This record gives sequence, C-alpha cells and structure tokens, in this order.
Amino acid sequence: MFRVAYLCEFPSLNGGENSLLSFLASAQSEVHPLFLCPATGPLADRLDCLGYARHDFSLLTPERQRKPAEQINAELLGTLAELDVDLVHANSLSMSRILGRVAVQLTVPTLGHIRDILNVSGKVIADLSELNSCLAVSHATRQCYLDQGMPDSRVTTVYNGIDRGGFQAETPHESGSLRASLGIAPSAFLIGGVGQIGLRKAWDVLLDAVEILLERCRSVRDTVPDIQIVIAGLRHSEKPESIEYEQSLIRRSYAGPLAERVHFIGYHRPISQLLHEIDVLAHPAHQEPLGRVLLEAAACAVPVVATAVGGTAEIFGESGAILVPSKNAEAMALGLEKVFADDGPLVRRMTEQAGERLTRLFGRAAHRERMLALYQDVLASR
Repeated sequence: MFRVAYLCEFPSLNGGENSLLSFLASAQSEVHPLFLCPATGPLADRLDCLGYARHDFSLLTPERQRKPAEQINAELLGTLAELDVDLVHANSLSMSRILGRVAVQLTVPTLGHIRDILNVSGKVIADLSELNSCLAVSHATRQCYLDQGMPDSRVTTVYNGIDRGGFQAETPHESGSLRASLGIAPSAFLIGGVGQIGLRKAWDVLLDAVEILLERCRSVRDTVPDIQIVIAGLRHSEKPESIEYEQSLIRRSYAGPLAERVHFIGYHRPISQLLHEIDVLAHPAHQEPLGRVLLEAAACAVPVVATAVGGTAEIFGESGAILVPSKNAEAMALGLEKVFADDGPLVRRMTEQAGERLTRLFGRAAHRERMLALYQDVLASR
C-alpha cells in the first residue's frame, strides 16, 4: 500500500479536490492518504466524513495574508518530517511549485498535479522541474508547460477518471426539486453553469449570450420563451476586481433583459441533481485544462455548449458537444439556440458521442491504474 501525503491549497471542494477524492475512493486498498490542507472548510469537512487523516497546513496567516515563502517552506518540511509516507503529491500548480522548492531536502519522491493552463515565470518552471514527476490533466495542459521549458520526461498526461454509472441513477426532471425550489417551471428551457464565480469562467459572456438568444426569439415569436439560467459556484478570490465582477453579475439578475431569469445557487451537491434537471450545460470559460463538470455532464447525457479551449476538445472530440470560440457571446448564443430549437436528433448524437469517449478515455478504473502505475514508477526510479 502506498502511503501518500497530499498537499491541498484551498479549503474548498472544486474539480481538483473532487477528482482526487474520486481516485482515492477507487484505490482504497492501494493508497493510504494523509492530507495537508487548511484546518476548516468544505474540504476538511469531507475528509473528516471519509475518515481520512489530515494535518493543518495553510499558506495564509490568521489575518488572511500570504505567509513568506521561507515560512511556508519551513512549515511544510516540519510537517512532512513527522509523517511516515512513501511519497508526496501536490494537488495544484501552486502547491506543486512549493513542493518543488523543498524537494531536494526530502528523502521521499515528489509529484505535482498541474490543473491550470497559465503562463508562468522561469522560476516556476525551475521549481516544478525539481519534482520527480508532474501530472498534467490534459495534453493541452502538458503542452503549455513543455512550451515554457519543462523537460519532456518530467510531465505526463493523466486524464481524470469518472464513474459514469454513478451519474445515471436519475432521469431528467424526475424529482424537479431544484426547479421547484427556484420557482422554475418544468417546461422552462433551463441553461446550467457550474464553476467558480470568477473572471476566468466568463459568466458575463454566458449572460450576454442569453440576452442575444432572447432577442432572437423575440424577433421571430409573438412571445418570449421561458429561458432560465442557474449558475452553481462560489467566489473564492477576495481581490476587488473579483468582488466587483460577482456583484455585476448579480445586478444583471435583478434588472434588464435577464431580470428574474438568472439564479445563483452557490455551492451545490449533488451536482448530478442539477445536471439531470437542466436542458443544456453552458461552459463559457476563457481557459479550461479539463473541466470535471464537463465529464459529469457527459456521464449524465446532458448536451454541452462550451468554449473550445484547453482540454475541452479532448473530452468531446469533433461532435460530442457544440464548441465555440472563447469571448464570443454571439457564437455561444448560436450554440445554445441549436440545442433550444432541436427536436431530439442533435442532442442524441452529441450525448452518445460524448458518452462513448467518456467510457473509452475517462473511466475511473483506467485513471486508477494509471495513477498507481505512476506512483510505482516514481518510487522505483527514486
């Protein structure tokens, strides 16, 4: 059994954390996890429910200020020195860089999980290159870091895995509980969005697209159809521009063409409930290494209109979703209109293609085997 220390930066439960927990659920007899993470928050609560050991580790002071790098390094080394583990696995780009800074002082191998497509400095690349290996969640993510100087041998693509069967228990709109709680009619065309409330997710582009779609419908119909939007996610950034961005979105839900059509529901679980009640998942992100919610939508046979960025095309291929250019509300509106106007054939073709690729490329069993093989390889090379 591998004893693995997992380094998690945030107290929240987002795609990266859920993907890691999904892997651990599939590898209970092979991996004994120990978590270094913030002491409170949704992640800590989930770990406690699962019975996973955790140790308090945060990059922030009690006043929510970033600790100096030297202090972070010393605290990380001190905590790891007290643990009996076979390897250390950093679960985000930031934690991978921090682990790289101290890797030479450790006696166990180190792994970094790269879940972001970003332009980084040469110092970041140098820190990542100190790790024994890095995992990229998509070929697009891997290529991003190779282009910036990462050694080819140090970065491996390992797709996240998902248990497709676990998302197919319900049928669309079966319970209606989410729609009922929001006052949305069963007959309404419901557009869903899942992700953090932040600039990178581009929810403003989705709102622009729905305004365009409503105007198109108004021009050809006597009445405007009941089109609704539900967005599940939280804002984590405390930067002024992030706060203002969230407030600008909320203002649009109270006034103007989208008044009483936009519903912000915060963190929502189970996500399968939302997916089974929406008619289409819209994903307008400016960048997306490999969106877990896109895999979940494919598992639920929900049609997807998404931006053709990052690893999204690796999930859906040529016909498993409607992929549009980023930062283009007109194109997003046209994609949503195709699903809205479809009488069945288009959606069936898309969801069948997405489901086939999901089974072939993103199965949880395959992900488990690749992860365990990588752990073994890293240990052997060390």
